[in-house]
Amino acid sequence: MAKFSSAKYPALVLQDDKGIWATFADGELETTDAAVVKRLRGLPESEGISEVKAAAKAEDDAKKE
Repeated sequence: MAKFSSAKYPALVLQDDKGIWATFADGELETTDAAVVKRLRGLPESEGISEVKAAAKAEDDAKKE
């Protein structure tokens, strides 16, 4: 699972012409949807969205056990 934070906009909703594809609550979003993860990782840093690396590391560690 990947976790992202939005420091600028705590109630951020991302959408395109097909509809809503990501909704942040209290500045956070957790998802297992690979397409959403890819889109969020592809956003420029200026958008104020960042991946919470501790969550990614914890998931990687759990897979190794």
